[in-house]
Amino acid sequence: MNQTRKILSPAELAAQCINQTNKPVFLTGKAGTGKTTFLRSIINHTHKNSIIVAPTGIAAINAGGVTIHSQFGIPFGLFLPDSGYKIENTNTKINTPYTMVKHLNMRDQKRKLLQELELLIIDEVSMLRADLLDTIDFVLKSVRRQQHKPFGGVQVLFIGDLMQLPPVVKEEEWNILRNYYSSVYFFEAQVLRNEKPVYIELDKIYRQSDNTFIDLLNNLRNNKVTQANIDLLNSYYKPNFDVTSALNTITLTTHNNKADTLNRSALQQLKGQSYFFSATIDGEFNEYAYPVEAYLELKLGAQIMFIKNDVSGKQQYFNGKIGVVSSIIDKDIEIDFRDGTKPFILEKHEWKNIKYELNPVTNEIDETEIGTFIQYPIKLAWAITVHKSQGLTFEKAILDINRAFAPGQVYVALSRLKSLDGLVLSAPIQFNAISQDKTLVDYAENKPNTEEVKQLIDQETVLFLKGYTLKAYDFVWLYTCLRNHVASYTMVENKSNKQKHQVWAQELFDKFEPLKVNADKFSNQLIQIFESRAEDYLQTVSARHIAAKNYFYPVLKEMSKSILVHIELLKEEKQIKTYLEELLELEGLLYKHLQQLDKVTTVINNVLTNTEFNKQQLKFNANQQERLELVRQTIAITEKAAFEERKTKKSTSKKTKKEMGLREPKPDTKELSFALYKQGKMPEEISQERGLGLTTIESHLSHYVSLGMIAVTQFVSKEKFDIIIEASKKIEAESKLTPLKQELGEDFSYSEIKYALATQKHLTK
Repeated sequence: MNQTRKILSPAELAAQCINQTNKPVFLTGKAGTGKTTFLRSIINHTHKNSIIVAPTGIAAINAGGVTIHSQFGIPFGLFLPDSGYKIENTNTKINTPYTMVKHLNMRDQKRKLLQELELLIIDEVSMLRADLLDTIDFVLKSVRRQQHKPFGGVQVLFIGDLMQLPPVVKEEEWNILRNYYSSVYFFEAQVLRNEKPVYIELDKIYRQSDNTFIDLLNNLRNNKVTQANIDLLNSYYKPNFDVTSALNTITLTTHNNKADTLNRSALQQLKGQSYFFSATIDGEFNEYAYPVEAYLELKLGAQIMFIKNDVSGKQQYFNGKIGVVSSIIDKDIEIDFRDGTKPFILEKHEWKNIKYELNPVTNEIDETEIGTFIQYPIKLAWAITVHKSQGLTFEKAILDINRAFAPGQVYVALSRLKSLDGLVLSAPIQFNAISQDKTLVDYAENKPNTEEVKQLIDQETVLFLKGYTLKAYDFVWLYTCLRNHVASYTMVENKSNKQKHQVWAQELFDKFEPLKVNADKFSNQLIQIFESRAEDYLQTVSARHIAAKNYFYPVLKEMSKSILVHIELLKEEKQIKTYLEELLELEGLLYKHLQQLDKVTTVINNVLTNTEFNKQQLKFNANQQERLELVRQTIAITEKAAFEERKTKKSTSKKTKKEMGLREPKPDTKELSFALYKQGKMPEEISQERGLGLTTIESHLSHYVSLGMIAVTQFVSKEKFDIIIEASKKIEAESKLTPLKQELGEDFSYSEIKYALATQKHLTK
């Protein structure tokens, strides 16, 4: 690419990989290297529809996201990527692709959100089990109907330090999982076997500056601990250390009960009365995700620590800073750090519990606040577990880690400290307590170097831009939907309210048809430009795109407005709810192409100029404000129509069908299956819901593929489709299904062949 080259930091490389490719990315780094800072930044500097998830409730709240299980509707238990596994009576809860189907019965809004998702960010990935990642892959492939792409075509950003806390797996669980996975770590998931994440490591350490300490931590991570390292660490063992007189010092221990006991005991030993402070909890907020105690007990002299950075701008404290309660008057809590700084009055902090929703107006993923937790951002700090200390920074700490049950615990505990000067060991550390898992060390050692990552990004950027630009001019699905919409005006006799607008619909389609022809021609030109790999290919693509956008954009915009104005004119008519929903869905497809054309302009420009992406670039320009207002009005009209129809049905339901002289029409079983499919359900779900065999449901949907009402690529990849059709030309038998299966082999299912052959009927018609 003809770009000015500059030396990029690992964080900048990671941002490029996210914004300019579709490759999965693993962003890691030692403790204190800025992983959380990067997470905050990428949310504001990506053009992709994105969400954040984490393995636990507290991790999700801290990351500003949601839990994996709640977002994807995943039941607790193991997931075995084996539909043929026979589940027997066992104490271990087991899920398979077959049993997971019933859990995919999620709301339409959540399905639509996952279908629009472009970037999935998984934080605290050290705790993510391989089978849970394969479950996410299964859900995304199913909901997005893209079985041949990892995660259904969604890019995944993994963030975390594998040398810290590992996934939790019981022995009886591992005895089952070991038949499918080499280890429990996320990178062993089957979905990643042919799609390795790009490994990028943040290397600038912000927490520590002492080179001796940094070298010691590096050796701990890499299983290269020397006797000199052990001797250095154990020189901080102080058997007669007086804990009670230690100022601003916290004990890090490995077990919850010990940390709780130390805190309770120290608080009870303080003279004076207890003061209690209750959190204010509104809306939904799971008690397992409470960031601090909901009922906080304090006394004068209590040692506390902050679990948040000061967001007031005064920089009075940071996450992990330890102080003492010096005064309590009514609800005013004064904190003194006893370091010469002025004591200050503590203020409460608000944590938000969110859920993600697809904005029906803008088609973007929005965060919706569903609950808040307001409390003082502190906790008692005589002791804390290593697990809960992740992300905190301490100046002084007593490490009670000689009984560490996971190798990463020792590293996590030590890496909380700014320097060795603040270290006290309660007991000598044994060498076997700090040996890292060889699986992790081997994985880290196989990471690519910086130059290899740069080359990969350059190669993948070309592929990404090609696919991203062509997607904006791929009008096949929009053309199909418009054509089917026009045809629907005469399909059912009793739709009189809709039928009288047939001329309007036909005019809309006639306006679009030339666009489809020209878009196909332009797409072929784009492919030639990309495949030429000329040095200035991107400048050429940019110029051609701007010219094409100036042609396509006004027509699409006018069509969008025409639909919205048409809806406005319909608002006084009766029994139009379904019709309004059809029109709104059609307008949404038009708007998606307008959005994509705008995004292509931004993406190409930022790549050409090496400019960092910013969400503000994608805010809707002035000429779209009219459309946004019209859509809001349209949604209001649709909701009103739905209310009126419910009222009508309620009043007529009081009369029996016999009184009204009506006969119960027998529904078309294919139409029932098609209706469920349009709701976003997969064939397996429809089969289960209707109590019909999967092959029957596939026959129903094949019928609509043959009519051109379902794109065959929803079920078969383009590559496989081409192979099936080519092979079918060589077979002269009337029924080609069985001979084709024998010819194509195990890589092709009967379902894929059936769907592909259905298109030939459509083409003949």
